[in-house]
Amino acid sequence: MTILNRPSDGLYNVLIILVRAAVRFSPRDTEQLLAACGSMIDSFDAGHLGRTLTRWTSLGLFEVGKDTFAIAEPYRAILGTKPDVAEARLPDVARRLVLKEENNARFWDAEGAQSADFSRGAAWMLAQDVYAMPSTVAGWESLAARQIADPRTTTIIQNDTRWNGLRAWMPYLGFARDAGSWNIDPTEAVRDTLPDIFGSAKILLAGEFVGRLSEAVPILDGGKYRREVEAALKDGIWPRPNEGSVSTSLSRALQRLDREGSLKLEQRSDAGEGISLTGRAGKRWRDVSHINFVAKKVR
Repeated sequence: MTILNRPSDGLYNVLIILVRAAVRFSPRDTEQLLAACGSMIDSFDAGHLGRTLTRWTSLGLFEVGKDTFAIAEPYRAILGTKPDVAEARLPDVARRLVLKEENNARFWDAEGAQSADFSRGAAWMLAQDVYAMPSTVAGWESLAARQIADPRTTTIIQNDTRWNGLRAWMPYLGFARDAGSWNIDPTEAVRDTLPDIFGSAKILLAGEFVGRLSEAVPILDGGKYRREVEAALKDGIWPRPNEGSVSTSLSRALQRLDREGSLKLEQRSDAGEGISLTGRAGKRWRDVSHINFVAKKVR
């Protein structure tokens, strides 16, 4: 199945419960860990625990043996030994697993595709004009159907259940905001990835920054999964970005990170080609030649 099929195994609040229990009580056997999560309470649907455990074991987060249940390395070390810290770090770990290459190997398959339907759906959403997106799931589904060049071989999302799953998972994994209104916005995902992108560097050419970002988060501009989805869309129906411009979604994230002080975007007069941020109605927002890493987010 897939994380987008929420009735079966796509509830991130259940994932949080499992991770908190594993951090606090491991090592234990699976039955003991599930009991610590409430599986023995009559009013609790223990099926969600089992199905979520199965899905995220398949994705690589958990390792389950005959008598043991634990978070797999290296994620155990990343999440740490304190449940509150682990819960705060979990979106970043979950995002890495969802986007991992082996979990997206069957990218266009309807069944057995692991997390590929999230990657397809989120890549499609992030490729759209964020200022002109329909506000309903029905609107997204209709727009995706119009944009797909060959619906016989490619489908972004299969049904309403999974579109609603995408709507739920994108904010948790850092690709949207859902506070009052739902908006495409990858700011959180980009912010979490900044230490990996910059490494020991403090400043990067804007083009190099986007290239490194596309490797780390392949549903963003230039990324492997993003290119797969864009290649399946009709020109003219889907507004392809201008050469040298980044999408409205990534532009929004970079501008927000600049305003909050995590990044400093610069346009130097002698820098040559850089990137252009895209605003409303496809208008050039600002040009950027260099990106400075000002502050790291501490969790």
